[in-house]
Amino acid sequence: MKEVANTLRSAKRILMSLHRQPDGDSIGSTLAVAVGLRRLGCQVTVASPDPVPHAYDFLPGVETILSWRDVAVGQFDLVALYDCADERRTGAPRPLREYAPKILNVDHHATNSRFGDVVFVDPVAAASAELANRTLELLGVTVDRDLALLLYVGLETDTGGFRYASTTPESHRLAARFLDAGIDPGEVSELVYERQSVGGLRLLGLALDSLRVRPDLSLAYFVLGDDAFAEAGATAQDAETIGIVDYARRLEGIEVAALLRSDGPGEVKLSLRSKGQVNVAELASRVGGGGHERAAGATIMGDLAKAEEVLLSLLAGR
Repeated sequence: MKEVANTLRSAKRILMSLHRQPDGDSIGSTLAVAVGLRRLGCQVTVASPDPVPHAYDFLPGVETILSWRDVAVGQFDLVALYDCADERRTGAPRPLREYAPKILNVDHHATNSRFGDVVFVDPVAAASAELANRTLELLGVTVDRDLALLLYVGLETDTGGFRYASTTPESHRLAARFLDAGIDPGEVSELVYERQSVGGLRLLGLALDSLRVRPDLSLAYFVLGDDAFAEAGATAQDAETIGIVDYARRLEGIEVAALLRSDGPGEVKLSLRSKGQVNVAELASRVGGGGHERAAGATIMGDLAKAEEVLLSLLAGR
């Protein structure tokens, strides 16, 4: 982590990126480091391949995030990434090396491809927000309420509200520090989880109707096509925000939960969750994806029927 801090400290013009379909940890950890670096006098640009979900629009610095199409190549000393397990996940229209000569990769996904020049991966960390906090400490940046809010949201969302097995004593100690800095956990919970759209709730209803259970594979999964999104008046962000796949994970006697949903022409997004006995990151890696042992995903080329065949073959061959 000292090398991470020194790499950031030595750069003047830094480009940071959220990953595709950014979640609370991607947004929180990236913006926290970006805000901290700006306080040290660095010029920091944050880009995103997709819009920031409505659930996180209250976070400090969100308004500074640019679309990748507005970022010029060759204008930076360093590309710094937090919570991005693979270069493709940045959604950058060009190779990252064209934007800057050096790449920093800081992450907590065990499946990280280790791309970049300076790489720090800590799979024990419950969220990249923990690594962002360590970075700020080493840079000598005081974590005030704004930074605590960004880091708390990253930590809280990636641990499922501190319910997932990835939660550690350090996670709770950090959360307590953020609360001491002025964070109201009830207010954060309301802003992140209790501003669902009507379309999102209708989409959840359609997903529940599509439930398929395979006791022989200890699998339960949902299937959502473009027609479901159109009928519900919902977006892909709604599917992510409402946490549809987690509803299948709650079934008694089921070890693996999955969601298959259309993600553009000829593409299906596969989301996987496990209760612990099955390493879904390993399953996702077989089809070019990755993630954590209990939460992973991948993009499958083809239609929903093909993606369903892939899912079933993954579970049958585990």
